[in-house]
Amino acid sequence: MVVCPQCQFENPNLNKFCQRCGTSLTQKPCPECGTTVPLNTLQCHNCGTLTGTVYLAVVLPSSLATSQPEPSAESLNNDHLQGASTSSDNTAESVLDRIDTELPATLPDAQESDSTPSPDQQPGEEFFSPTDLESITIPAQDALDTPQEPPPDPPRIEPIERPVGAYLDPQERYQLLDPLPPLKPGETVTVKVLDTQPLQVSPLKALQDRTSTPSNPEIEAFIIAAAKPYFSLTSQTPNYFPRLQDAWENPSSSVILLENFTDFPLLSDLWSNRKTTPQQIVYWLGDLVELWVLLEPWGCCQSIRSIPNLRVFSQNSQQLCLQRLYFDKPDSPLNLSDLGQLWQELFQQSQRTLVGSLTEVLRDLIEGKTQTVEQLRTALMVVLDEINFPSSSTCLQADSQELPKPSSNQAPTVIPVQQLRHLEAIGRTDVGRQRDHNEDCFGMETQIKIQETPRGQMWSARGLYILCDGMGGHAGGEVASQMAVDTLKNYFRNQGLEALPTEEILQDAILQANEAIYTENQQGVRSGSGRMGTTLVIAIVINHQVVVAHVGDSRLYRLTRTQGLQQITVDHEVGQREIQRGIDPELAYSRPDSYQLTQALGPREEQFVRPDIQFLEIEENTVLILASDGLTDHNLLETFRETQLDPLLNPETDLATGVDHLIALGNQHNGHDNITAVVVRAWV
Repeated sequence: MVVCPQCQFENPNLNKFCQRCGTSLTQKPCPECGTTVPLNTLQCHNCGTLTGTVYLAVVLPSSLATSQPEPSAESLNNDHLQGASTSSDNTAESVLDRIDTELPATLPDAQESDSTPSPDQQPGEEFFSPTDLESITIPAQDALDTPQEPPPDPPRIEPIERPVGAYLDPQERYQLLDPLPPLKPGETVTVKVLDTQPLQVSPLKALQDRTSTPSNPEIEAFIIAAAKPYFSLTSQTPNYFPRLQDAWENPSSSVILLENFTDFPLLSDLWSNRKTTPQQIVYWLGDLVELWVLLEPWGCCQSIRSIPNLRVFSQNSQQLCLQRLYFDKPDSPLNLSDLGQLWQELFQQSQRTLVGSLTEVLRDLIEGKTQTVEQLRTALMVVLDEINFPSSSTCLQADSQELPKPSSNQAPTVIPVQQLRHLEAIGRTDVGRQRDHNEDCFGMETQIKIQETPRGQMWSARGLYILCDGMGGHAGGEVASQMAVDTLKNYFRNQGLEALPTEEILQDAILQANEAIYTENQQGVRSGSGRMGTTLVIAIVINHQVVVAHVGDSRLYRLTRTQGLQQITVDHEVGQREIQRGIDPELAYSRPDSYQLTQALGPREEQFVRPDIQFLEIEENTVLILASDGLTDHNLLETFRETQLDPLLNPETDLATGVDHLIALGNQHNGHDNITAVVVRAWV
């Protein structure tokens, strides 16, 4: 099937246009210059921008592929997942299309039909007819004669290298961008490939997207052995690992297609950058410890011993990731001392100084005195505490110097599991296609505070994000929404945002906004539908903590790679009220007033305003979306999550461009109302 990038409709493979919305399934506009380019080309022919979908192919010879650890001992047969097919009519595999370590003796068209061995025939066994046996002459030989040595095996013939432009798979979907070198026993090769059918969902990716239990034995039976670590690890902690696109087995090799991380910055380069803070170095050390814990059960700790394999999503996000997995040698198991060797290599290459008691931590790790991961985590927390709260008795030391340990009566400050490393936000509003004025309003403030200390920079982030959808007609709704935004911004500007506000403080701020609009209604002698009001959704971010409050039907969504898209707020409207009372949802929304608001700021006194308040933590890279109903009606965000929202989790995606696309999407499908979005992106 081919999934439409616009409406997610599943089309037959041969369709050139979506059956539902008419979107082209073979072309798309260049994101840089807008020129229409085919989906199966690498670059825009007009400006040279990369437009194709590129994957990293890992090719393992069978001798290596079959030696990898597997959750189950079941061997894989031909009915297991193969490379994604672009045609249901042609599934035969050509000998020339297979990745073999030896050339076939003869091509298929040169083989006789009666030369095919029986299924019961053993390797090396030959079958003869009775007439064949009669013609064989057996020379006389003395029983005491020394048997002659069999003739030597013919020299091994290396496979032909595949040139650039050839295809990696028999179905001719994945086109080679690099020449494929010969496969040698015990080694793997990696090459980049262009997906010439990027809208077609591979069987493996469909399986990964639709299952929430990757450890299910029935599911694992359809995944080749070499791909199982990727499948399981990306399901547990997708931030660290490239996602699987496809995987299949040939008679002599296994092929795994992964997200292409090869263009991401090298960890070693950012480690050497003098702008990188000591705190960031310690965070990376902690990431390496967590990776060790994840990789050890799969026998893949060698993946982090290879420094070129360690990448960072972007200089802004600072999120550590692995380009691919490397399997440990069965006869050379790794231990925590090898992790210490890696740390030492990174420090030596970067010529950075060791901070605080990190000198002793590294020495104990290399010498094997640190026996458990728990000990190592605790030691890193102490180092981070020393950096964040330096004392007069400690200072930066060279690698060869030792620092005194903190006294036993000085307990380290508890360090949160996650620390926010980057925060950015973009807001946009649009009048829509049918309204003559805009009653939506938003306000946002993002503060990145960098404090210079003798140990380097200390980084903290604060953000205030407000979105209001006004009601009350011209010169009413826009006044109410603007008043709410201004009142809340002034409130927290006077209060300060040094810490996350409590529920009582946030409720007080919202009630003050309600009072301001309500007073304006009273003074203007407004009544009934003439009373102006507004919905509200507000999010306050203090480092890795978030508090969310809302009144009305403006929403907040949270998007992460592990949890997907989640609607955090529940609309204050009649239909939802009836559902909470136990009424069937279909019956609740059959009422003519089901979408009428039950709460808003301004029309009534404060005792009728009961904001819902929730506290969240940012535990992984997260996108928060505040949106008015002009964007959320008809489940628009849920429908277009994969094409419009998921790319926002990629640090390389420009956030402003992504929000502009959301506004355009709202105009295309929900242009009956004003459209407003505030998108917040946080990296941990």
